[in-house]
Amino acid sequence: MGVEILDFDDAYRDLRRALVSLHYSAWGGLDDLASALRARRSGFPFASYLGVYAREGDELLSAVFVSQYRLTTPQGPEPAAGIELVMTRPDAMRRGLAAQLLREVHRRERSAGRRLALLCTGRSNLAHELYLKLGYQDIFYPRTALRYIDRRTSSAPPGFRVRPARRSDAPALARVHRRANAGALGFAQRDPRAYRARFLSGAGAARGVLVAERQGRVAGYATLEPHSTWGRAGEVIAPTREIRSALMASLERRSSGRWLAFASDWFSGEDDPELARCTPLLPSYAVMMACPLAPELRRRNLYQWLRSTGRPFACQLLDMF
Repeated sequence: MGVEILDFDDAYRDLRRALVSLHYSAWGGLDDLASALRARRSGFPFASYLGVYAREGDELLSAVFVSQYRLTTPQGPEPAAGIELVMTRPDAMRRGLAAQLLREVHRRERSAGRRLALLCTGRSNLAHELYLKLGYQDIFYPRTALRYIDRRTSSAPPGFRVRPARRSDAPALARVHRRANAGALGFAQRDPRAYRARFLSGAGAARGVLVAERQGRVAGYATLEPHSTWGRAGEVIAPTREIRSALMASLERRSSGRWLAFASDWFSGEDDPELARCTPLLPSYAVMMACPLAPELRRRNLYQWLRSTGRPFACQLLDMF
């Protein structure tokens, strides 16, 4: 019996038990992907088909989820497909199923007019080699800085209030993000629906969002993912020193006696004084890759293309799908 490809809705309607089994065997989590349905209903920009599955008989063996993003390139905005999730059952590996599904996604996205497909993986993952063979190129290497918060060293300037974010803050968070990344390439703009679906619904790793308010207006924000002995501020959008001080005071208070990890993108350069209090910037395990779907992009070095004008490449936690 041959392998056939079907869309997410067909799998969820007809093969829900097999779908749950696939997700559990591939990722070790028990999730029937109702969260994906909720995210789609809330407006998260999944592709129209949301995901594709490889089925053999009544068994689902492999899957790829797809969303849609807008990348800022030197030539202007560029719609791109985001590969959100690639999973294969352990007993179905080495059969080329993930590659078959990715080629199908590439075909669909190319037909829809998108010239790039993006994904994130680990540098030493076996999947990294597969993606290279499919034409993907490394385009972004995030870095991390660490600090042990043994005592609070920052204080919020007068007039600022830091509070947990609400779903209604999504448009304001998108505006703050856009202003902070003005002139940058990469993920310089973001759809408010992405905040509502991923940050503000409790989905994904970034469950906590702290908002810095001044005179009742959102001025900046930070994400905080707490663990028992450490926390991660994966995304800190603080356009001014005052906003950064307000957010840092809140992050330090919530992280006292633990390590705090920062993504490097929010720092204002290699000489930022905040970096002096951290470990040296280190490359992380993750890498973002891009596959040119259009012939005119296949001849490009995509890493250099996205930096050819000397403008910074914006990429924070929410963009590392």
